[in-house]
Amino acid sequence: MASEKGRVEIPMVMYEQHQEPYRQEPSAPEYGSQEGGYEYPPPPPYSYHETTTVEQPVYLVSQPPIIVAGIFSSRPTSTICPSCRQHITTQVTYRLGRLSYLLCTSLCMVGCCFGCCFVPFFVKIFKDADHYCPCCHFHIYRYKRL
Repeated sequence: MASEKGRVEIPMVMYEQHQEPYRQEPSAPEYGSQEGGYEYPPPPPYSYHETTTVEQPVYLVSQPPIIVAGIFSSRPTSTICPSCRQHITTQVTYRLGRLSYLLCTSLCMVGCCFGCCFVPFFVKIFKDADHYCPCCHFHIYRYKRL
């Protein structure tokens, strides 16, 4: 009895495939027939073309350059930066130029050899002015005294 309790019988059911007789699907009436009272348009012509996708290179169009048109002097000037295209007031730095060296040389020749000839190297009036953008530090213009 102990062996009979451990057995579990699984019922097996067999299904037979039911085959229906072949039925023909209804089809559209022939083109040009007047049975339905209307005509079907002809199908579009079929053409097989193997399509290939060719990737075209991408061209980046840059913006036109900004021409810096302004009156630059040794003072800060309001303009548009050609690099960052912001409306700015330029930041000016001074550097030695031809006028500074020419004045130093001429003062030395005149007789100011005791240090007075070096005055043009320390005064902003005799130096060239470089204009920079305060946002991106792009060099915009150099104002030369000579």
